[in-house]
Amino acid sequence: MRAKRLLRLLSMAAFCLLFTSCDSTVPLSDPHTSTADQRLAGAWQIRGETGIVIDCRFAPAGGKLPASVFRVAVSRRKPDGTTEQLDPMLLFPTTIGGKTYLNVTVGKDEKMKLLEEKGWTPETIPPIFFLRYQVTEDTLTVQGIDGEAKKRAIQAGKVKGESFDGGFVFMFTDTTENLAKFIAAAGDDLFSKDVPKLQRVK
Repeated sequence: MRAKRLLRLLSMAAFCLLFTSCDSTVPLSDPHTSTADQRLAGAWQIRGETGIVIDCRFAPAGGKLPASVFRVAVSRRKPDGTTEQLDPMLLFPTTIGGKTYLNVTVGKDEKMKLLEEKGWTPETIPPIFFLRYQVTEDTLTVQGIDGEAKKRAIQAGKVKGESFDGGFVFMFTDTTENLAKFIAAAGDDLFSKDVPKLQRVK
């Protein structure tokens, strides 16, 4: 079940390009001033009860991208031995009130080329998907934002946001500063109770 939850999170992040499931138009901090979390570097894995294995390899994105940005290669191995490559991701960390978050966006080749040419700017980065995370020894836990909690907060005016797809999808549109303050104040109630755990591959 946890592997399926992680796969769902990764798929949601990849679909941000299509505005079908995104969290924000801006990140929680500036990647140029953020510090890379070297604890994430390397290979991580989660095994599902049905035999599906998801592999994630974190490495510095390099090039003209900010030093805090990692590129993540993701693959899914099925019980029959076949492997499917999923869309790569770009991400960088933000620390707010002692908790750590990942700002995630897609990292396809065409996106990497655009970033190499024009750099990391609001114009070159598609919407962001947020994950709260923890690294404890060789375990990486991640939590996505709960869609209903996000919707309620936006409708209540606690943070600026807009709806897309006829009100089916809600996305934060506030400033980075205001969004960071809101997420810090919202705490656990904003995040999903599903907490996939990945193990470091040694």
